[in-house]
Amino acid sequence: MGGYGSGRRYGTTVTTTDDVKKIDIRLLQKWGRLPSRQFCGTHWGSLSWSRGEEPAGSSNYEIGRNNLVLRFRYLRASEPWRQVTETVLFDRTRCNYGGERLWFLCPDCGRRIAVLYLGGPRFLCRHCYHLPYSSQHESYTDSMMRKARKIRERLGASNNLFEPVWDKPKGMHWNTFERMLEKERIANNQSWVTWVRHFERQ
Repeated sequence: MGGYGSGRRYGTTVTTTDDVKKIDIRLLQKWGRLPSRQFCGTHWGSLSWSRGEEPAGSSNYEIGRNNLVLRFRYLRASEPWRQVTETVLFDRTRCNYGGERLWFLCPDCGRRIAVLYLGGPRFLCRHCYHLPYSSQHESYTDSMMRKARKIRERLGASNNLFEPVWDKPKGMHWNTFERMLEKERIANNQSWVTWVRHFERQ
């Protein structure tokens, strides 16, 4: 709990974009859940979040041609559960090579955005909640840990920095795999060394 490899940023209590639930329109596009140009119906489904391996919440959604409707429960300290319905409009921009790209319009400020954050009882943009990116407040140790984990994610390896990376992803060239392994090793070692030095100075 807060030890090496846990990902906790020592020395700061600032809430960042990594600390709250979020919905990324690029992931919805990747999962095939966004309406196409010819789409005129409605899609229903659910989104879920986790913290480590523990469930951390969920939301039902309804996607139409022009908006996303979210239905979820929200709990504020010392208050009862609230049932929330949030409607998020889509905006569209043309792509250089044809087609279009969808964006969210923040339900509060109307800003065109790719990611919504649950920094309170509503899914809004990070500007409305004054949420900084985690990289703006992370230490060098955290930066190296994040880099190592990002590489491990690309390799399909465990998020645990103590576990070795055994298997090459299918279709990846050996040279690429070995180059990424070396980058992961360097970042992992650097995070470990600076973490130890930090606590030796305490």
